Amino acid sequence: METSEILDAAERLNQGLLAKATDGDYLDKDFGNDLRILNTNNRVSRMLPSFLRTSRTTADFRRAMQSKYPKYKERRQYISQELQPIFDYIESVVNVTDSFSNNTDSYELGDVIGNGGFGTVHKYRHKLLDYNFAIKILDPVFVSNEESIEGERRFLREAKFLFQLNHENIIRVFDIGRTNGKLFIRMEFIDGDTLQEFITKNGAVSFLRSKKPIIALLRGLEYAHQAGVIHRDLKPSNLMVTKDSKFKIIDFGISAYIENENHSKLTKTGENVAGGLYTDPMLIENPKLRDVRSDIYSVGAIWYYLLTGRAPAGADSRKILLATNNATELEISIIYKCMANDPNDRYQSCVELLNILLPQNSNAIRSSTDLTNRITEITREAIFDYLLDRYKEEINAYVYFPTVDSREPERVFYYSGRRNVVTFLSRLYDLTIAPSSDSRFITFEDEIFQHTITNDDYEYGWVFRDSRLDLYNGNDEKLLRFLCEMFHPVVRSEKSDWQNVLADINELIKVDGYEIYEFEKISGRSVYSYRLYVMDV
Repeated sequence: METSEILDAAERLNQGLLAKATDGDYLDKDFGNDLRILNTNNRVSRMLPSFLRTSRTTADFRRAMQSKYPKYKERRQYISQELQPIFDYIESVVNVTDSFSNNTDSYELGDVIGNGGFGTVHKYRHKLLDYNFAIKILDPVFVSNEESIEGERRFLREAKFLFQLNHENIIRVFDIGRTNGKLFIRMEFIDGDTLQEFITKNGAVSFLRSKKPIIALLRGLEYAHQAGVIHRDLKPSNLMVTKDSKFKIIDFGISAYIENENHSKLTKTGENVAGGLYTDPMLIENPKLRDVRSDIYSVGAIWYYLLTGRAPAGADSRKILLATNNATELEISIIYKCMANDPNDRYQSCVELLNILLPQNSNAIRSSTDLTNRITEITREAIFDYLLDRYKEEINAYVYFPTVDSREPERVFYYSGRRNVVTFLSRLYDLTIAPSSDSRFITFEDEIFQHTITNDDYEYGWVFRDSRLDLYNGNDEKLLRFLCEMFHPVVRSEKSDWQNVLADINELIKVDGYEIYEFEKISGRSVYSYRLYVMDV
């Protein structure tokens, strides 16, 4: 039976029942014919309300309505409510075609790349486009017809939700259809691992390294929340890590519209949540809960997993996290605030948490007296470690493989006390006033010159630890100016790969909201400054 015929029969049945329940007319012949058509579809047949299955004639139906509801308005509301699921179902498949069966020359269904209680996910290559997709085919293992119908509704609801979402951190859905009578969703194919697989392969990460996936997760969630959707089932297996180190949320299978004046409640009585160590305990107690803070809880639980390689469970979970040395007490407190028992004690939105991890957006270039962002201790350490490691790598390459290139390796700037150290530091400090730490000299400038003359190098990294330069004491302005001056043409070594070093440094400081950029050119030479980096939160 064509879907259009089933829809016509459902509409006639609805109008006829409404008429009969309010002293109108609906012939038994038409009643029986419409029911016969609806029963040709197994799904629709199982969705027919019980009062129709027990009514042999329209008179039987009318008596049942009279005994149940004395008022016409109540009868109309009840009939419409009971038949609405049938219309929802039919509407969802009216324009759905058996895409696979009719286009076998255009596509190639590949290996299974995922499975679960819902069915399977296949890799799918479109032959003409030479492009990979993923196909999620609904083939659930349910114990009853009612659950089978509910599972299909949720599957369609997931497709509807995701089709409306278009964000770089959320998997894209392209269309929906049927193959061999089973519903499917065609969506973006993500070449990579789940976060769970990634951590299993590579081990737990530091708090600094965890910020990138957490920020991506928060951005995707905030976008979904603004669209009126809560995920409610976040866990490491629901976040993908792509081959190019991007992150995407997948599987909105039990998501739900946030209840407000624009969205009605979709969940029916008896809905439950699968639960787990990453699920908000409040959601387990109240499956009908619609609260973005449930997702915030899961963010904290996933964050914990990134740092420890295990789910947050047990009375000693905080002690376990601290023992990893992957996070400080302050950072741990941020994670546990996400997982507070009382939702009121959690962060109240993704934006609130993003504002802690990222600066406020601004296009303005901030002056040294208007630095509202803070370069974290983590970023500061990462910058220093990076510069030292890059220098040592080049030195080792020169020592062990001198025949490859007989020249001494060139770095952006040597922190040893030779070459252009005075030029570099003079652009930042008045070395003629700063005192010397060596009793043989009066000024800092004399001290540096002596090292230059005698070739008595400072220890690696001395500039980062020397209190006179004030780079380690949380002075953002001096550190940023220091980094900018590293790339000034008068200071940098043109033989070095300073462009790559600049790009790497920017990747580190962008986490805290800054960027080094070319401010202007003087006599053909680039002058660098710093500004707030506009993050797309």
